[in-house]
Amino acid sequence: MISSEQLLDQEMRQLLESERFQIIKKIGHGAFGQVFLVHHPNLEEEFVAAKVIMNEEFDMNEWDSAGILSQDRSQISPFIVRNIRAKQFDKMTVILMEYSNLGTLFDLIKTNKNLPIPMIRVIMRQILQGLSYIHSKGLIHRDIKGGNILLHNPIGSGRVILKIADFGVAKTKTGNGVNIQVTVIGTEPYMAPEFILGDGQEKVIADAKVDIWSLGMLLYKILTHEFPFKINSLVDQHQFMANAVLIRPQAIADNILWDFLQKMLQFDRNKRISAADALNHQFFTGKQAEREITIEQNQLSQIAQAALINGDSTVTQFDTKPTFVLPLTINQKRKKKNLRE
Repeated sequence: MISSEQLLDQEMRQLLESERFQIIKKIGHGAFGQVFLVHHPNLEEEFVAAKVIMNEEFDMNEWDSAGILSQDRSQISPFIVRNIRAKQFDKMTVILMEYSNLGTLFDLIKTNKNLPIPMIRVIMRQILQGLSYIHSKGLIHRDIKGGNILLHNPIGSGRVILKIADFGVAKTKTGNGVNIQVTVIGTEPYMAPEFILGDGQEKVIADAKVDIWSLGMLLYKILTHEFPFKINSLVDQHQFMANAVLIRPQAIADNILWDFLQKMLQFDRNKRISAADALNHQFFTGKQAEREITIEQNQLSQIAQAALINGDSTVTQFDTKPTFVLPLTINQKRKKKNLRE
């Protein structure tokens, strides 16, 4: 007997096929619906991700947020997932999105426990560049975590690009764009103190700094493989926020890195660093950062420079800078580990 889930899957596939999509494989699923890797002869992109959801689950806020970020094609950040188009049918909505072919940052850090600091630096630089762009457009993401950072390798480039995804809970800043009332939402271990200490209020005063806290907590997790509180205890997390003390773990020996993390995990949002200022921190701009640029990063950036000169429109200004280059070998090491397991 076919289950209701299987029937829904069949219905979604039939809808895509009726619109002349060739389904390559399913790449995601959940309560919201399904995501398929597809090809369409009329699209410029060879492959795209097709998110198929029931109409009642379609979040116009997600589409509006993506529209704000994509208004000027020449200025679109390569570090966010681009929505291509959406179409609503009788029962379902199909959203076409840029396809990222290497999974998520969560997958990477789960299988690669000891990422070298120079590679962590590039990962953080790319995400912060994406966040800076999002915030400059008047948006707050509100759910930054490893599972919402996708990894993509432009075929043949040897590089990995990180892309911020899932704008379903993004919030548009209004007024002066500094302080606004926002609904308390996100993934609990990554939620900022202003959310956790909201005394049960549905809405609290917050700003774009909630994303910086979330990213700081993600960095803490990458470096120590844990959170600074018990993961399954809201009471412990609340107490950590109320005490407002971040104890330096033994795993973080680098003083510059520790200073950078502290500035991201300031309990007072008014003292917390912004995405734009974070990119100018010594962790990215100091002599140590310059010394730790690898030969491979330099080589890949030079290849990108040559491609750009030769008219390759897929290459961006960031690809030509070694400080933004994350070599594909970081993912190949992960694959080798999976094979050993």
